[in-house]
Amino acid sequence: MHLEFSYNKEDVLNALRYHFMQQGETKVFRNTLFILLTVAVAGYAYSIVTVGAMLGIVAMIILITLVFWYLLPVSIYNKAATFKDDIRLRYSEEGIIISTRSSEFQRELSWSNFTKVIEAKNFFFLYRGKKNFFLVPTSAFETEAEQKEFGRLAKNNIP
Repeated sequence: MHLEFSYNKEDVLNALRYHFMQQGETKVFRNTLFILLTVAVAGYAYSIVTVGAMLGIVAMIILITLVFWYLLPVSIYNKAATFKDDIRLRYSEEGIIISTRSSEFQRELSWSNFTKVIEAKNFFFLYRGKKNFFLVPTSAFETEAEQKEFGRLAKNNIP
């Protein structure tokens, strides 16, 4: 089967946000911030934490959230030339072949090169490690049957 697609910036940013929010370190960090906020609010309620400290903690949490939600995905998107190129993808029982319109370079990857597949609303995430992945937009498939076939191939062939 053969796909040709370009990435939609907003969809890629949402996919990157999804990826970052699923990472274990981010979950621990998010829970730590929630606990800090809870303790700060309780301390403020019992007059242990001052208004200035409370505002500082809330401002820090907002700043960190903005960094994770906006700056990190945008910086990754801007650095990766792949997201701005037209992609050609061929897939079969053996694996996938990725090429771009701007170069003659072609990369063949067997399914065993991938460690896991995650099917999200707008993308298939094909992971080659904990943080390295290739995105295949679900909008690239002409029919739902093709999308399901790709998902079946990936899930059945990725160890």
